[in-house]
Amino acid sequence: MPPELTLLVILIALVGFWLIVLRPARASQQRVTSLQHELEVGDEVIISAGIFGTVRSVEDDRVTLEIAPGTVITVARQVVVRRVPEAEPHDETKPEADEES
Repeated sequence: MPPELTLLVILIALVGFWLIVLRPARASQQRVTSLQHELEVGDEVIISAGIFGTVRSVEDDRVTLEIAPGTVITVARQVVVRRVPEAEPHDETKPEADEES
């Protein structure tokens, strides 16, 4: 294989790696960083340990979370990884399954 073709294959592989791995990872990290800076009291969040909680206060680099009624923990702002999506209201008037008589 000519050296120019080898160089082209390596270049294409590097560009592909950047498009598939590095670019989405950077975008994801930017979303998490933005979330960490926009935290507000009342937000329901998940921290990196998988613990769900409600933000009770936000300080410079610390966030106080209520993880159960009366149970409050303080964590580093950097461990908050995402907001809990708002649950869709359950419509009790809609039948779960068709019932046969």
